[in-house]
Amino acid sequence: MIRKRLFLAGVLAVALSATGCGDDGAGGGTDANGVSKVRYVYCAETLAASGAPFWIGEKLGYFAEEKISLEMLPVAGGTGACLQLLAAGQADISAPSPDVLVQAAADGRNLDLRYFYEVAPTFLFDATVLPDSPVRSFADLKDATIGLASLGGSFELFAKAGLRAAGVDPASVDFVAVGTEAAAAESLKKGDIDALVINDVRYAALEAAGYQFRYLDKPGVTADLFGAGLLARNAWLTENPEAAAGYARAYTKSVLFAKANPEAAIRIHWEQYPQFAPTGDRAKAMQAALPVLKRRIDVIEDDGSAEKPYGQFTAESWQAYVQFLGVQDKVKDVSAFYTNDVAAKIGAIDAAAVRAKATSWPTS
Repeated sequence: MIRKRLFLAGVLAVALSATGCGDDGAGGGTDANGVSKVRYVYCAETLAASGAPFWIGEKLGYFAEEKISLEMLPVAGGTGACLQLLAAGQADISAPSPDVLVQAAADGRNLDLRYFYEVAPTFLFDATVLPDSPVRSFADLKDATIGLASLGGSFELFAKAGLRAAGVDPASVDFVAVGTEAAAAESLKKGDIDALVINDVRYAALEAAGYQFRYLDKPGVTADLFGAGLLARNAWLTENPEAAAGYARAYTKSVLFAKANPEAAIRIHWEQYPQFAPTGDRAKAMQAALPVLKRRIDVIEDDGSAEKPYGQFTAESWQAYVQFLGVQDKVKDVSAFYTNDVAAKIGAIDAAAVRAKATSWPTS
């Protein structure tokens, strides 16, 4: 059974800083029946329906097939908190965006983490303005105020990279944290900020609630960037290759299922985590949740073609991240950031069988 705990990132950070230690072991380990415990840290306090493919494999039987017992660990603090927990050995797998890891390497910090499965081949962040805004591109944001989901992380890195690509000095811009919910959209609507930077599923949720945005063209270099991937400590990957591949395989099947029947995927999510399920009108809640899940799974890789097998990275996409962040002079070798060895173990997946299961799954 999947278990769920909430880590308070600030408290954990203080604890780790005070003790100066973490867990260097192999993670949750394997029990007498050969079942591997895998601790997945989710980079938000709430398990959202848009992330359902990461855990609905439990209900669908995919984790049991791989002899995996999954524990979900929602965490406050975003990508930085996820990386901290992984590096400290307090979790085994996460799926953050890679820019923070690349930036850490550029700053001379080796977190000893490695991506092993590409989750989203498309970049997930966007900058938007109001439909009638005079701002047409990043080049028009000199001396502007940009609202970010949070300061000091992936959103700020993206915004600054977009400004630099447009010839605008990021130092000329004020960055403020506005969150990701209605308050962020209201800040833009009221004119408190000139542009907003959040990610795909947050925009989908706000648009479903009636807010309207105009998307600025992304900097050209983002065309080669991927959005996110599965990440783990090198030691854990070395000691648990089958668990890593098993999780990736179950996740891939869950993506295929969700694409074939997103409504069923959302209902399964609500059944697994009733504390995150709507308490009011379920039909209305489904109308709000569907476009959010669809926005995310539309960009998740699912073809498993011979040209691009499930979950495999390219060196070019990593080089694009280095260029995007402007750290070419500090990061020369991208091979330490990823491995395709785990994805290569996934093998063939009977996608037709998964889709058939999805289409026959009850939605009420």
